[in-house]
Amino acid sequence: MPINKVLIGTALVAICALVLYLAFYKSNSSSTVSTQQRYSQQFCVNGMSNVTAMKEALNYGITCFRTDIYLNNKDTKFISNETNAGASYLGILDYNTVGAQPSGQGCVSGCNWTLADWNASVSNALTYYPEINTWEIYNEPLAGIFISGYDNGSALNYFNMIKGAYTIIKKREPNSTVVCLGGAQMFPGQSVQAEYYFYQQVWQYGASKYCDAISLHAYSLPIYSLNQTAAQTSSGNITLAQFYNFTLSLYENMTKKPVWITETGIPSNNWTHGLNLSEQNQALFLKQDFGFFTKYPYVKRIYWFNLAGSSPGGPDYGLLNGTSLQPKPALYAFLYFSRNSIS
Repeated sequence: MPINKVLIGTALVAICALVLYLAFYKSNSSSTVSTQQRYSQQFCVNGMSNVTAMKEALNYGITCFRTDIYLNNKDTKFISNETNAGASYLGILDYNTVGAQPSGQGCVSGCNWTLADWNASVSNALTYYPEINTWEIYNEPLAGIFISGYDNGSALNYFNMIKGAYTIIKKREPNSTVVCLGGAQMFPGQSVQAEYYFYQQVWQYGASKYCDAISLHAYSLPIYSLNQTAAQTSSGNITLAQFYNFTLSLYENMTKKPVWITETGIPSNNWTHGLNLSEQNQALFLKQDFGFFTKYPYVKRIYWFNLAGSSPGGPDYGLLNGTSLQPKPALYAFLYFSRNSIS
């Protein structure tokens, strides 16, 4: 992706500042945490186009989901049926919506879409999915595996995508909610540095006028406990919780918008070397993770990744077993929060 040389220098300076700031935060982070009543957030799941899995989720009382938006009759029918059954959706407008197929090796097809194509796909999405009134503008727009077409790593381009989508959505349905940033990473440090300065540019272009909330992604591998060390400084170790606290403060201070954690989770299987994962550790992480985010009054929604399923030999993030769809311990940890929510 194109990289602004000025940002490289700025980011290098900022990394040093980050280390110092985190060292300070190690002893001061608790002072920023609200004593607001717990569990006032909405707890949701990244869903899937699987009727059986969705039926299980709805049976457990899970009704809030996040999904990519495709412009085809199969997915339109699925969302319509699940909405009628009680589900509500955050729809992700992204490369799938414009018909592109990006990959880690570069874009495969539909690679040259323009801002006009983007705006047309947003308009079509509103027609295809009248049940949805909550929309997210792209998924991880800086991730190499998702870059294609007009989303080329330019902060101005992403701002124009936000502005175009917001204008179209609000004209059609003024009460809709538009969520921006597409899941800025909260960890590790190098991701935070690279992305924060990109989104700072987006915000300086005027994105505040076109965003009702912002989206962050809270992943942690190989760490599976918020009490584990996430960074080392000359002043001592920084835990994952303290690192999350720092990143939340960065984005909340910049945007002053409600925060939605639209992806967070860890797998329950040791799918690669060097991990110490299990179903029990997955449930432990969920309990700590959700408990951490509920302390912040400006964090309004938390979406676990994901409901069920894993690629063969890959990570299994699901609350349900990917093969049998039987509940895992993490599901019961999730239900503890969702059933005690006062929202």
